Amino acid sequence: MKRTLLILFSLSMCALSFAQTSYEKSLATQITKLESAKKPEDFQQSKDYFMKYVNSLSRGTETQKEDWRAYYYTALSLIRSDIASQQAGNMPNIEETSSLAEKYIAGIFVKNPDNAEANILLSQIYVLKSLNNATGSPSDLAKANEYLAKAESKDKNNPRIDVIKGEIALNSPVKNGGDKELAKTYFNSALAKFKTYRKKSSLDPNWGKEDANYYLSVIK
Repeated sequence: MKRTLLILFSLSMCALSFAQTSYEKSLATQITKLESAKKPEDFQQSKDYFMKYVNSLSRGTETQKEDWRAYYYTALSLIRSDIASQQAGNMPNIEETSSLAEKYIAGIFVKNPDNAEANILLSQIYVLKSLNNATGSPSDLAKANEYLAKAESKDKNNPRIDVIKGEIALNSPVKNGGDKELAKTYFNSALAKFKTYRKKSSLDPNWGKEDANYYLSVIK
């Protein structure tokens, strides 16, 4: 009897391990596609995949259900799509996109209330919201700084924090602390941190380096 139970336990553990490995490989492939996305259809493919994945989590393993990254990359795919559109000279519906992205980020906080990457992404959302306002929306920028402070308290060396600080300095009115030279300092600091920062997992976020280089190339 004991031997039978041991065999069944071993088989169940093997099945769980296989499911987890398959899940991680699939997620890694889609993350790579999102990181290299350039065209609207590329971002759409990522958004469709991650949204579908989140919706199917109720049928997945416990490992999948508790993994915050599926929610994170769904929100990130939405935000990165809008950033690419803006850089191409288009004006996407930031309010609609950010509202949807925030709903997915809320799913992260259910299991990870102090998640630094989620707070960084929320900060990015409020920077984008401020760009929708001709005056730079001080209230949105204040929220962006609030979320960054939360992220910094948990992961102070994360280079994406400096990327967002640079965006805030670049896009804030002078009266609210806007300063192009300060923005350059943050972007250069981010690039330096990317050289030494180590992700906690191969599936954790890796974006931000191209953003820093982009802004440094356009700041006059």
